[in-house]
Amino acid sequence: IERLDKRQESGSYKGRMKFLERIRKERIEETARLREEGLKEIGKLSKRELFFSGIAMYWSEGYTYLGGEQVGFTNSDPKMILFMLKWFKEICKVPDDRFSLQVKINQIHKNRVKEVEKYWSKLTKIPLQQFNKTVLIKSKVKKNYPNLNTHHGTLRIIVRQGTQLRRKINGWVEGLTKGVI
Repeated sequence: IERLDKRQESGSYKGRMKFLERIRKERIEETARLREEGLKEIGKLSKRELFFSGIAMYWSEGYTYLGGEQVGFTNSDPKMILFMLKWFKEICKVPDDRFSLQVKINQIHKNRVKEVEKYWSKLTKIPLQQFNKTVLIKSKVKKNYPNLNTHHGTLRIIVRQGTQLRRKINGWVEGLTKGVI
């Protein structure tokens, strides 16, 4: 212990710590710079860019199973949910009253269901009357999560009477693939 204490006081240890701190600071600065570059490169999306972005996101996370006619999208990321609601409203012309939402969350959150539903309702500006009953997922949590009390599960967006829209979205998705695959 005495030898380790002396070592910490030595110049080589102090030099190494200065070096590591400089590397950490450079990494933080680089991260901020690259984030700003990325934001600048995207800029404000045009309606056409929103159209294509939404198709790609729907293709990735939306309901695309064969034989299905339902229009739906499920995710836990609030920004992605808001993006897709904007896409449904602005691109697909879906009025607010045709949305049906449903929360899915682990059963360990059963005492927080009302809080979680209110969170999603406030975020989406869709009234709780348009929410279906929350689904409690029955699985044992094997990990302790630091965000346990702020976790909001996933939100399922369903567009009621969306059969024709689903058929059109299928065409949009196919159109995206034709130019690439």
